[in-house]
Amino acid sequence: MRLFIGIDIGATWTRIALADASGSILKKVAFRTPRTGEEDAIPRAIIETIRSEFGQHLENVERIGVGSIGPLDLSKGAVTGAPNVPTRRFEIARPIMEELKKPVYVANDCVAAIWGERMFGAARDVENAVYITLSTGIGGGIILNGTLLLGKRGNGHEIGHIVVDSQRIMRCNCGGYGHWEAYCGGASIPRYAAYLLERMDISAEERERSRVYKAFTENALSTELIYSAAKEGDPIAIKIVSEINKFNIAGFESVVNIYDPEIIIVGGSIALNNPELVVEPIKSVIESGRGLLTDPPRILLTPLGGDACLLGAIAIAISPPNELVKLLKYLSSF
Repeated sequence: MRLFIGIDIGATWTRIALADASGSILKKVAFRTPRTGEEDAIPRAIIETIRSEFGQHLENVERIGVGSIGPLDLSKGAVTGAPNVPTRRFEIARPIMEELKKPVYVANDCVAAIWGERMFGAARDVENAVYITLSTGIGGGIILNGTLLLGKRGNGHEIGHIVVDSQRIMRCNCGGYGHWEAYCGGASIPRYAAYLLERMDISAEERERSRVYKAFTENALSTELIYSAAKEGDPIAIKIVSEINKFNIAGFESVVNIYDPEIIIVGGSIALNNPELVVEPIKSVIESGRGLLTDPPRILLTPLGGDACLLGAIAIAISPPNELVKLLKYLSSF
């Protein structure tokens, strides 16, 4: 049987799956992305997991596809400055190829996701599509006129670093200011929420009743708590989510005006776990056409769910896009 391995390297979780030539997942494992150790900590954990979980199948594995947090240098198959993991720079492709003796195709995780949507999901019959993840960070993958958009090094889709705040109040984990991710990425939302709470007019009764305000006073704010409390009707949480949505809408408007897609497919844990609070307000504004220079695209949650990036990595392994292969210079040494 022809087999393929897909790897989704996220800032919080790394997922690995074994699949057949149709893309059906035969086995899947996940572990927390290493946050300590040397530069080889992440590839080493991947190699060890593949050997222990899929070792008996390696003989039949043809290719390995990787969707990784970025930014990347595709020519080297390496992460060059990931803002949301302590090990900001590390090689991916070469260590795995040397250990497992299989060709490894590396792409940005959202580029992988849009390729997965192209093969298995909502973009199968679409020539112009964007995938946006709202998760630990914010990222995008783009297909324009049937062509996968990559850029000179593989970072032509880092939409999370669009400047959405001209006052540049919040600092992004990448070091820049005013970036979309600095307000709406899961790793940044607690800081932005704290900034808002310090300036918000809050009554004594609201302070007493709000789980979010209590967490703020205890320095225990989390993205999950904010959205959970908003679902429960916590007025302070609802105000915070409303402010976050303003920047999400600005980001989506920018994406529509830059790329003119037919469809925007939304994934990532924040969107998937809170569609009414996150996706529906965005859809309402974007579909109205206000602020757009083109026809509004359809906006929908990914039908691939939490496996969108993982299935994208599998899709890249099964059918590596020509645009991507041209940039993967390290493959010439395999």
